[in-house]
Amino acid sequence: MKNFSPFLKRFLLIATMGITPLAQAQISVTYPVPRTVTQRDNANQATLYITGKISQSVDQVQARLLTRSGEGGTKIDWQVIQNNPQNGVLNGVLKASGGRYDLEVRGMKDGAQVGSITKVEKVGIGEVFLVVGHSNAQGGDGYSHTIAYEESNQAYRDQVNTIDFRETSSNWNAYWYQTASADLLPPLAPSQLCEQCGMAPGAPRWFWGRLGEMLVQRLNVPVLFYNAAIGGTNIELTYKAAYDIPFEHGFINYNLRHPYINIRNTLKKYVPQSGIRAILSGHGVNDRGSVGKTFEEQYIKLIQKTRDELGESRLAWLVAQDCWLGGKCYGKYNPGDADNSSEHITRAQLNLVATVSDVYAGADLNTIESDGRMDNLHFNQNGQKRAAEGWVGAITEPRNNKSFLTASKPVLAKAPFQVVTPDPVNVTSLKSGAWSDPSTWNCNCVPAYTSEVTIQKDHRVSVSGVFYAKTIKNQGELVHLVN
Repeated sequence: MKNFSPFLKRFLLIATMGITPLAQAQISVTYPVPRTVTQRDNANQATLYITGKISQSVDQVQARLLTRSGEGGTKIDWQVIQNNPQNGVLNGVLKASGGRYDLEVRGMKDGAQVGSITKVEKVGIGEVFLVVGHSNAQGGDGYSHTIAYEESNQAYRDQVNTIDFRETSSNWNAYWYQTASADLLPPLAPSQLCEQCGMAPGAPRWFWGRLGEMLVQRLNVPVLFYNAAIGGTNIELTYKAAYDIPFEHGFINYNLRHPYINIRNTLKKYVPQSGIRAILSGHGVNDRGSVGKTFEEQYIKLIQKTRDELGESRLAWLVAQDCWLGGKCYGKYNPGDADNSSEHITRAQLNLVATVSDVYAGADLNTIESDGRMDNLHFNQNGQKRAAEGWVGAITEPRNNKSFLTASKPVLAKAPFQVVTPDPVNVTSLKSGAWSDPSTWNCNCVPAYTSEVTIQKDHRVSVSGVFYAKTIKNQGELVHLVN
């Protein structure tokens, strides 16, 4: 063992026995990430999936949830979430009630804690919504017109979350104007819905921050918003894009399947991990020229498409009454009607609520008249405040002796998409190099505590600091560099 330090000689001796030296952080958690919000069920419970990597031999992984001052939640003390983890992969679950927590995870060996505790802050069990619609759902003319948060209690607004994606994001142009690929959207790593933040797949904060703040205050759980709305769109265009029916439009790109692609990408990329309570829909103003019955039929088909694509037949929709443009809108409800005197779009929206399963009444935006509009259409700050109040009432207050939060069936989260790759077992050197350099090894990785390492003849591998292996078969040269 020439060129070996005393430390390395000792290491090589114990490594052949399957023992490796300790490191300070034994477990890295890949999911949940900070500010994750997992949709709760109607009993105020959710399954919290926990995944990650384990850097040393443990026979048990434990986790607990600590409550946060001034926020909802019920503490959960240390619980076993995995026994005898294999190949350095952590997969566990906790059942938790609504609220926000700091998650702590630790490894155990023979009843004793191994290394330090890993902590993930601001892990939420709460309510998740997807916004769809036209410009009054997407957001108005610049941040200067966006309504501010109202409550002085910072804990309320801090619990309003989103995936921040905006025009300054690196993939914005490629996503919006070139591919519309979900791969270009940010990962599920939420942030607080800040004053300038966007809401993936692409909308400013608008009045949704105020709504979120009001929901947190009333429900005492965190909230997560996605926003797939696009200004200038309507139900007809969204329906056609959903069913791949070609159309031509001055700025809505059918070739990228706008405007439906934002809905599809959210349902495919984010919702399986977070779950969702409902889709909040603000369509109608741009449909005022449609026949009411056609609007209603296309709306139904759009709702069905989202349920089919998510594989959830009871995905809830809240449909706003929305057809005010300088006053109420009128037209034909049936193609053969003799006149245009019917409140045709409002009638269709109310029919959806009355006849389609798991469709509920959203905000009545028609009650926001000219004093709440800055151009007889888009909400001014007064209108945004009233829109937020309308939506919070629709979500939290009983209508016709029926409570939406009790009657609706939320879609619950599934196991995370982040696949944790098992640590390599048989690792062989390809060349001389540093132990910590993945290109040194045939796995293009760094050996882990489960790895059976072979250093081939004529290969010189250098190590510095702590390194891991289950066994080392040294046919070449292993050199310990002293810092």
